[in-house]
Amino acid sequence: MKRNRPLNEEKRKDIIKAAIKEFYNKGFDGSSMDSISTIAKVSKATVYKHFKNKEELFLHLASIFKERLEEAYKYTYDSKKDIEQQLFEIAKKEMNFLRKEENIKLIRIMTVVMVQRSNVGQKILDNTKDEYVTMTAKWFEEAKEDNKLHFEDSLFVAKQFIGVIKSFAFIPQLYGAEIITEEEELKVITKAIEMIKTMYMAN
Repeated sequence: MKRNRPLNEEKRKDIIKAAIKEFYNKGFDGSSMDSISTIAKVSKATVYKHFKNKEELFLHLASIFKERLEEAYKYTYDSKKDIEQQLFEIAKKEMNFLRKEENIKLIRIMTVVMVQRSNVGQKILDNTKDEYVTMTAKWFEEAKEDNKLHFEDSLFVAKQFIGVIKSFAFIPQLYGAEIITEEEELKVITKAIEMIKTMYMAN
């Protein structure tokens, strides 16, 4: 039984990759378990062994996306570290998430389904919401408590900071633009940090 585990895991990964490709190309309604099994080069029975239906498979992709998103936006405030250095590290983690083509595909897939407000889309909305913004706001709140930054609303400042990054490295890519270069990435991060320093850095 143990010998089958790595093979089963590989097949599961193949199914997930195939599902991302299929949902990306055809959307949720246009995709089928048959076509996903064909792309993954496994039997339909194997697909159903791992996922009982198309909705469960799609929601599993949403859970993968959520895990990646949470990891990308997870930071711990460090009072011994320079604020500018920490802001750079935060922005870099977010950029690394947004620079991966598969993550961009997942974002596009989830966005379309959520906009349609179907039952599946509503489940995704209920499960994700704006947790990543809240996680960023927590870091800003701790920086404020440490008297390194001064502002009234940490959630507002978090949205400002994330907004600068997303406006260059997320929204254009959502509509098919190329992923930004490392040089462009550094420029965006630098400008985002300058904005925070200029507006909120304690004297």
